[in-house]
Amino acid sequence: MDPFADVEAKSTWDWSITRSEQMKGEHSAQLNHLVPPATAFFDSDLRRGGLAHWRAKRALAYIEAHLGTKIGSAEVADCVALSKSHFSRAFKQSVGSSPMAYVSARRVERAKLMMISTRERLSDIALACGFADQSHLNRYFRRIVGITPGVWRRHSAAP
Repeated sequence: MDPFADVEAKSTWDWSITRSEQMKGEHSAQLNHLVPPATAFFDSDLRRGGLAHWRAKRALAYIEAHLGTKIGSAEVADCVALSKSHFSRAFKQSVGSSPMAYVSARRVERAKLMMISTRERLSDIALACGFADQSHLNRYFRRIVGITPGVWRRHSAAP
């Protein structure tokens, strides 16, 4: 099932949702092919003793498909039929970070890709990557990368 089929099917403006919600879906659908799926580089790197391989792959695929929306540990745990606490512990053991830290890191990676490949404003990129606003993106970006998105974008731009 294509998680973005409903986004691609919308050809007219949907007045029942806000502009930021619609933009999140549009950008996620447009950029999904540009961001390599996490399952591609975690298949061989999953640690033993945590989630079953199929559960880890399903959780990672769910996270990738929903990066542009609000994701909670409980939702991902439900996806793999585990309790939230058991899932969080097993996910951390398998992947090496907590589910929400992993989601934040993937969102920052998607924001980096968007900053390089598009000329979108940082506020639009933040919404498309699942952050609440530009300030939220700045806070997590600086925490993970060490510099602000604006500085990173200027230094990463081709001369």
